[in-house]
Amino acid sequence: MNSARWVPFSLLLAGSPIVSAHANPAPLDEVRLAQCMLENTTSDEESAFKDVMVAALRDDNDALKVSLDQLSTVMMDLALTKCEVALSALATPQFQTAAGLYGQQVGEKLMKKAFEKLN
Repeated sequence: MNSARWVPFSLLLAGSPIVSAHANPAPLDEVRLAQCMLENTTSDEESAFKDVMVAALRDDNDALKVSLDQLSTVMMDLALTKCEVALSALATPQFQTAAGLYGQQVGEKLMKKAFEKLN
């Protein structure tokens, strides 16, 4: 999965009024944050990713919008509650990069699981 596909999703977060209301976010280590989010991913978070993938494959724009909203909530929750990221950091380019890395890694993991089932 191409990390560039997840950048527009993370840009959606930056436009959120909750996120935009906070200035001067602390710098983030993108790789460390992506790894923390990955380590704390459960089947619930994976289900949110699957919903996005299925909606995209079906070209169902309404379902895709809903599932992307749910996925953004999942990603913000992981960052805020499991990885100790400040709310203001969600609007930074570093978070966008971390979200892209995380999305790419989870997507690859899910695709690997799917192909293993075929064997």
